[in-house]
Amino acid sequence: MSSPRRALSTDTDVTDVLLPLEALRTLEQARSDGSKFPELRKLVASWLSNRQRVPEPTVFVTSCIEIVFDMLEKEEKKSIDAAINEGNLVTHYLLLDCLGRVPEVREGVARRRFNKEVMRGRISCERARAHAGNLVHRCIMKPDAVPARAVVRLIETFGLELQDFCFDSVELAREAIVRYTHWLLDDGKLTSAIGLILHFDLSEFGTIETLIILARSNEYALAQEFAQILDADGRRSWIEFCIVEGENEHSALRYAHRAVVAFNLETEFPDVRTKYFQSTIRRMIFKGQYEAALKHAGSEVDLQTTVIELLAEIGQLDFAHEFAVRCGLEFCCDPEALANLVAERRATYFQLPQHLQNAVAFADDELTLVSAVEQFILNQDVVGLDTEWGASVGEDSDKADTGDVATLQLASLAGVVIIDIPKIQATCPHILERTLAPVFKSHSVLKLGFAVQEDLRRLAKGHSAFAEVNAVCDMQSLWKVGVSKAKASRLILDTPWGSKEESMRYQPIGLSTLTAVVLGKPLDKAMRMSDWSRRPLLPTQINYAALDAWTLVEAHRVIMESHRDIFSKLIADVRKSHAF
Repeated sequence: MSSPRRALSTDTDVTDVLLPLEALRTLEQARSDGSKFPELRKLVASWLSNRQRVPEPTVFVTSCIEIVFDMLEKEEKKSIDAAINEGNLVTHYLLLDCLGRVPEVREGVARRRFNKEVMRGRISCERARAHAGNLVHRCIMKPDAVPARAVVRLIETFGLELQDFCFDSVELAREAIVRYTHWLLDDGKLTSAIGLILHFDLSEFGTIETLIILARSNEYALAQEFAQILDADGRRSWIEFCIVEGENEHSALRYAHRAVVAFNLETEFPDVRTKYFQSTIRRMIFKGQYEAALKHAGSEVDLQTTVIELLAEIGQLDFAHEFAVRCGLEFCCDPEALANLVAERRATYFQLPQHLQNAVAFADDELTLVSAVEQFILNQDVVGLDTEWGASVGEDSDKADTGDVATLQLASLAGVVIIDIPKIQATCPHILERTLAPVFKSHSVLKLGFAVQEDLRRLAKGHSAFAEVNAVCDMQSLWKVGVSKAKASRLILDTPWGSKEESMRYQPIGLSTLTAVVLGKPLDKAMRMSDWSRRPLLPTQINYAALDAWTLVEAHRVIMESHRDIFSKLIADVRKSHAF
């Protein structure tokens, strides 16, 4: 039976001076008792902040690290279990991490990094820096003694210079560091080697061979930085290497393009940009980002043609035909095959019912907004809410967090209004307070959203009418709560969220899947990465935006018909108000 964990004491009233060996034994005991890194860090931080217990934090840490390095050397020689070494390394990182957070022990200094000057921190205590330099000297002369990552971390934390290493001259210190770095590269310890090259500005490693090693380890960004110090032939060799690698690796083409631009070599490599853009477009198409791909193509006919050909290649003939028409290009396609494909898509995915085909309004001025809200939203008990953002639509657009709301969709069983938020804010922002603020503030109107927190935050950022939102039900959160309760009670296993499939779902459910479970068919998400800032919106965009909001209302209606009591309780559990 394991012994119970003891709480770590961080009592700062203890006045006895803490000795390095005592501190290390305390940490080892705490690890044995099951303490995790955050708890250990808190303990070490309490020591270093108490000048009665640790009068000189930097000297104390270097003394501890010397003991740790001694133990690492001994364990290496004895070939003891790797877990012991890992424990010693954890202690090493703890000490350096906490020391870096102690006020007033570090100072800023200017350092060279290839062709530019950068500011870096270093430990200001010369005595501690000299001690750390001695430890590094010892390690680089016996490279197998201490793991390289521990040595490099010590150098970086203390901001050590070549003159700190206690060699007879700076030249000898540099030679030793260069030998050690070569040894690291040969041994495959790339991260540690690169850390030393950057820290000490070892320009002799700025060779095409080093760049290829980095690229083969998928460190293209670092390789690109190294490329700055290559001579003209070396830069060309780097670009040529990236072009060849780009046949199978998109990142290689990205950096080939960046190098061509950075080094003004467009005339020597005129095809690199096109190859990179075509590769980017291909990635977008196969991720379903069709509109993003077309926008990325811009007005270049060759790239537009690439988009259309790729869409045809994956069987998206309807999109290929639509894009060809928009770009003024010819697209030969069997009309019957195209019609069959459109019909198949409509049969596969959930569609707005026939009675709502004429009940979707686009509002971009005061008159249309007032009319649509009065017709479809006012006097409704349940309203679906969704937004589309006007973020950039490039290959990394799904990582962006800067896009403003481009459209707001509000839906009821009666119809949908799609609101051009930027246009309304620019021409008649006052109307939002009169028409939408009462709906958002109402406690009696249930607002249904899906992963809705970010939608609400961005709306509030744009206008005060959305600063207070009450009676919000996030259907994704509701589903998660429902699944949890279904697992705990077999009495509700007949609910949509109580199936075996839902209990085994690893990722949070998406709106398309929820729609499939409740309404029988998934949503077509092909327009997800559309350019929502583009006006006018395409009919396919209007349809997509309307569906995302209306399916929430329809799913609510269907579930209420069969599981009113249980569903109402779940809504009460997740119903929230938000103030921004």
